[in-house]
Amino acid sequence: MSGGVTYTYSKAGFGNVHFPNIMPQLLAMNPNSPQNFAWGSFKADWPNHYPTFEEMDNFSDLEMSTIDVGVSADYQITEKLLMNFSVDYRKFDDQEYYIYDGDGTITYFGVGLQYIL
Repeated sequence: MSGGVTYTYSKAGFGNVHFPNIMPQLLAMNPNSPQNFAWGSFKADWPNHYPTFEEMDNFSDLEMSTIDVGVSADYQITEKLLMNFSVDYRKFDDQEYYIYDGDGTITYFGVGLQYIL
């Protein structure tokens, strides 16, 4: 008979990212470039006329924990025939979900036969 328990906790995230306004230099290098016209159509919506990613720190937050518990047992039926039983339980807990709720549990069982030549 054997068993095991594993617990994992992880946490990560990015800070805010700010890009400088490089459009004047790009416009000077190639004033007729198609992306310059696209830039002009939405740059007025951005503060200081350059993109910022103020929400990146919120959307990049990761905090999760998992626990995995497993037990297995072997039973020798004959000298050459062995039966294996196992059960595993896993729980996933996502503390900082923003796309979907990643919480959940699963329990699965296994039975196997082994014949030794």
